Amino acid sequence: MFMRFALLATVLTLGFAGPAAADTAALDKLKANRLAITLDKGALAGPGAAPLLQASRQAQYVLLGEDHGVAEIAQFSSAYFNALAPAGFTTLVTENGPVAASALEGMLKRPDAVAAIARFDAAYPDAIAFYTMRQEAEMLAGFALAAGPRFEQWGIDQEFIGTAKYLIARMLAQPVNPAARAKLEALRQMEAVAYQKAAATGNPMEYLMLSASDEELASLRPLLAGPKEQTALGLLDALLDSRAIYQKSASKVPGDRDVSNRMRLALLKRTLGSRLGVREQKLVVKVGANHAYKGFNPLNNRDVGNFLAERAEGQGLTSLHLIVLAAKGKQLRFAGAGKPHQPAPIELDGAAFKLLAGAGATDGSWSLFDLRSLRPGLRKLVAGDIDMLNLINGYDFALVIPEGSASTQLTTP
Repeated sequence: MFMRFALLATVLTLGFAGPAAADTAALDKLKANRLAITLDKGALAGPGAAPLLQASRQAQYVLLGEDHGVAEIAQFSSAYFNALAPAGFTTLVTENGPVAASALEGMLKRPDAVAAIARFDAAYPDAIAFYTMRQEAEMLAGFALAAGPRFEQWGIDQEFIGTAKYLIARMLAQPVNPAARAKLEALRQMEAVAYQKAAATGNPMEYLMLSASDEELASLRPLLAGPKEQTALGLLDALLDSRAIYQKSASKVPGDRDVSNRMRLALLKRTLGSRLGVREQKLVVKVGANHAYKGFNPLNNRDVGNFLAERAEGQGLTSLHLIVLAAKGKQLRFAGAGKPHQPAPIELDGAAFKLLAGAGATDGSWSLFDLRSLRPGLRKLVAGDIDMLNLINGYDFALVIPEGSASTQLTTP
């Protein structure tokens, strides 16, 4: 998750502290500012709960950056978000496409929300990212209940790789002309064949979103020209935009993955900005850790976290950025198209990340760090470690869970 320069063995001859010395100083300061935080019957408790909640309630935007697929992170998120709902945080922003998120929002307003998500996932595999894990689905359902009638879920990402089946079904439910309907019916049959191939091989590239030819998809667009067909056209564009991002990501052409990342970031910001432009409101945002940074993240991008931090500052408001990680243990990961997700070891892939995890308590309790307290004299403290510098400037608080367990995948009865 975090990248870092290699450690130097000795102090540099110019008299500046090397990274090893900086690590020790930063570790000592982190430990000195460590507060315990716990879950008590689904609510946050312990010395760290009050300062975190107080700072969060005062913000306009709260961003939680995480490592996906860890049950304890979902359980913490549930308690945290539920505690923020009475302060006006009733909208949750996630890494799902707007179409899938709209479907989720409808399910979450039902009394059997978790079961409804499981049924939807069985009908439309890989249309929803992350929230087909039980703990994540329960978190969503709990927050929808806490938020009450004002609850909204915004999806700002591309549609997930298996969403073509749902998008086609939605298009067929619209008032489209006979030629468009015939084309959509043909695409629906093609999608069924593509899914069977993807499930047999485990290769997500076989899903229709990526296996269909450009001509097969592009030929539908001119058929959706009427005023009553604009909703269907928007659904097609969601498919095409998502497809373009995945195609660049899967490309072997040098530089295409960077292009894909930039396309995705532009989409995230554009979609979020369009929702904010309608009605300004408090938001809780749950995304991967790289997305929630203020300033530059480890991929050297200014992501959604920076977008919202700048927006809040321009309005005289604040944003609150919290990273939550598990120091070790298991997480649930995608294991192939049509395949059950599988537990895998949690891997700390950067020294800044490991340093933060190493500052956690050794008695098994959860540790909260107020990173804002490390900012005075920060450049001297980190001694040139740019990733530690960006982490402390990019996040206001950090929560370290000593050991995580893999989330469990939803199943239908």
